[in-house]
Amino acid sequence: MKKIIFFIFLLAIFTGCSTKQSFILNNNNIYKSSKNFTYSVGIKNIELPQYLLSKKIPFLKNKNQIIYLKNKTWATYLDEHLTNRVVSTLQSSFNTPKVYKYPYNVTNKPDIIIQIIINKFIADKKMVILEATSQINGIYGNKNSLFSIKVPIDSNNDIVTGMNKAFTAYEKRLVKSINKGVVKTPQPTKR
Repeated sequence: MKKIIFFIFLLAIFTGCSTKQSFILNNNNIYKSSKNFTYSVGIKNIELPQYLLSKKIPFLKNKNQIIYLKNKTWATYLDEHLTNRVVSTLQSSFNTPKVYKYPYNVTNKPDIIIQIIINKFIADKKMVILEATSQINGIYGNKNSLFSIKVPIDSNNDIVTGMNKAFTAYEKRLVKSINKGVVKTPQPTKR
């Protein structure tokens, strides 16, 4: 009996010493669209660089070396999480449930299909860097756009906060882009 209690005590000590923290990028901002939005939107799964495909949080040690933060991980895989976040943000922003992951949850082809490729999303000692490409294929045309932002941070503890701010800025730009160019109010056909 004493051996069992001693074993449980040792187990509690060792598991308590290695506290892991899990993080998500959370967005509480809603960017309201000024247009009456009646289109369906399909969001393809976001493509990420290789270093973001695990649950480990990367850090750019120098120009050529990426390391991963100890005892800090993403709560879910980032490609899935960011795709779901974009879907949720666009549903809220355009006040419509007709924004889906594409092609997974869609039976008919949506009016607008959005492909997001994140080329770089990482922190170094001073900032978080996000570089992304968006391809928006709409019923009135196609638009490719580049996005780049650097968010200053003070320490390793600010990495997730900086990444959240950077991705929030990207989402805001995506909503504006959809509002401006690709989604136009249909003009009456001339006869």
